[in-house]
Amino acid sequence: MDFFINEILENDEVKKLLLSNPQTVLKGREIAEQMLQTKQFVPAKAGLLPVAVFAHLADFALEVNTKRGIDKEITVATLKDVNVWLDNYKAQHGQAGLKESTWLMHHYTGDLFRLGRLQFRLEKCLDGVPSGEVAIETHIPQGEPLQVEDCLASFDLAREFFKEKFPESKPQYFMCDSWLLNPNLEKVLDENSNIVKFMRLWNKMPFPADDSAQAIERVFGFGTKKEQLPDAPEKTLLQKRMKEYLLSGGEMNMCAGYIKI
Repeated sequence: MDFFINEILENDEVKKLLLSNPQTVLKGREIAEQMLQTKQFVPAKAGLLPVAVFAHLADFALEVNTKRGIDKEITVATLKDVNVWLDNYKAQHGQAGLKESTWLMHHYTGDLFRLGRLQFRLEKCLDGVPSGEVAIETHIPQGEPLQVEDCLASFDLAREFFKEKFPESKPQYFMCDSWLLNPNLEKVLDENSNIVKFMRLWNKMPFPADDSAQAIERVFGFGTKKEQLPDAPEKTLLQKRMKEYLLSGGEMNMCAGYIKI
């Protein structure tokens, strides 16, 4: 748990709550140990308890990644994603806690890695990828500008990383599903914007529509629903243009795409 407290957790409020709640910390350790023994994940109820679970799983992630020869700085960068979700929970609920435990399990079990700007994990190919059973699933963590040059550098890092650390996988493609792959972004942003440039990197595939739900949450804040759009903030150019576009009947559904490795 010291590794998590001293090198991963950046939220002082949550840190104080953890250190002052020994029963929650103990319960978190019990859940973490049970999950590692059974290899079955049972999501903890939203709040402080999931944080306590990850506080103990952080040691496991460090051990597993170290055995694979993965630099500690990669593990630290990967696990620090928890801070983003702590901030999101605070903004949405007005109190300290965590909800996205299912997603963060990938980080804390050595299944996902942050390499530069982007996050990656091995996954079966989506329908529509030309060939190959395994691809490198790509995720876009929030909190930083989406500079295309940084993303291209991340792809280069991922190519070498998975070739070296997971040589048996032999992935042929990067895959991604996100509202950031929607071609309608060209109707909202300038063609020279980094978001549009990132979208254009991907060969598009069919993907189930989500009624613009992910785009609305990511642009206007977690918990924001489509019916709340008339009152959504317009603090940024993206918010202003996205709001105008969606209220005029446009859609910004999730899309999927692939890039040849």
